[in-house]
Amino acid sequence: MTKSRDTQIHKLVNKLINTERTQLLKSILEPLKPVEIANILLQLKLKQQLVLLENLDRETSSEVLNNLQDSPSILGDIVEQISTDRLSNAIEDMPQDDAADFVGLLDDEKAEALLEKLPEKDREELTNLLQYDEESAGGLMTPYVVAIRRDQTVATAIKEIQKFVKKEGFELFYTAYVVDDHDHLIGTIGTTELLLAERHKLIENLMNPEVVAVDQDLDQEEVARIAQEYDLVVVPVIDKHLRLIGRITLDDLVDVIVDEYNEDMGHIAGTGDEEVSETSVLRASGDRLPWLLVGLFGGFLTAIVMSLYENALISLPDVTYFIPLVAALGGSIGIQSSSIVVRGLATGAIQTTDILVRLWKELRVAFLNGIICSFILAGMSWYLTDDVGRAFTSGFSLLIVVCFAAAVGSTIPIILKRMNIDPAIATGPFITTTSDIIGIAIYLGFAFNVSFSPLFSS
Repeated sequence: MTKSRDTQIHKLVNKLINTERTQLLKSILEPLKPVEIANILLQLKLKQQLVLLENLDRETSSEVLNNLQDSPSILGDIVEQISTDRLSNAIEDMPQDDAADFVGLLDDEKAEALLEKLPEKDREELTNLLQYDEESAGGLMTPYVVAIRRDQTVATAIKEIQKFVKKEGFELFYTAYVVDDHDHLIGTIGTTELLLAERHKLIENLMNPEVVAVDQDLDQEEVARIAQEYDLVVVPVIDKHLRLIGRITLDDLVDVIVDEYNEDMGHIAGTGDEEVSETSVLRASGDRLPWLLVGLFGGFLTAIVMSLYENALISLPDVTYFIPLVAALGGSIGIQSSSIVVRGLATGAIQTTDILVRLWKELRVAFLNGIICSFILAGMSWYLTDDVGRAFTSGFSLLIVVCFAAAVGSTIPIILKRMNIDPAIATGPFITTTSDIIGIAIYLGFAFNVSFSPLFSS
């Protein structure tokens, strides 16, 4: 759907809902795909969203709600207004991993009531999935996985797969997993290879024993990194006893990559976990305010540092000319260094043991850039003040500030990662605030106490 057409349909749907022309509304929605309806729904108010959902059939309504899981706050507002019976119908039509994520959005009382209305088999499967952290491999996986025995023939394995697919209404799959008598994952075999193989051959003679699997408790970001590193379309999940318990499919891997990217960008920008589709002003304000307060507190500390040099600043006002420049450049260097490190940690290119290696590299880069910027600043200072001493101290202090900012930006994310804290938070207001406070302290301290300034020549 093009952007202009999407806008037109949104306006039309909005008008039809307001005028209660439900038959025409249904005819407009019928040819649309669930993802297109979900995009329209995001632009409506809550009451209109509920009306739209009421005019969808059960299957489409389920798929639309499933597509809204990328906007949990909006989905949460909707499910609070929907009856438990309707929710149970929607969940029955969802894949188990998506259904578990959906139930996880509900409060405990409503989730328990919802689970009670589900068939016993679905309830047991969902309860099992809900025990895992939603951002772990277990929380991402679907329990439906094709597993065959190593001692089976190709013909027997194919028959077993056919029975399983018919029974479970299984989705498309490209790989069958080979297990031993205790369900330990020991290999894989592609569906094409399985179908083309001679029917009397044993699976253990055809399987690939080099299989990459992830532990049930592994963080989703690490799961995505492993899938990227080994070019996996589907990732098998094993428990603590190395038994195959599920698989993570490509759509979930893509969702993880997008979610982690959005989360990191939110930390960098200081918007926290705010969603792009967020409609609540109060909720958006709550997501952003803590980061603004960090910056505000940092600015206050910077003001305290400057107040310590109040008399000197009055005597030598020309020192203040370049305070904004020093603060801005220090913050930029810190963000550059930390962004590279955060990205490297996310992709696995940088390990938490690389802190000294990374620090040494970033210091060298900062030193080279700092030398160039320092000479330029010295020239600017000399031009404005006609004081060679002032020019030297301004340039040299900037070099120190730049190297300090690079040291902070390159080490803090690694330290946070070691402490099991998301390193992306270091690239936001924390880095810039630290660089501002310490950078200005270095600049002013050096300018007034180490330079050729008149304070020391008198």
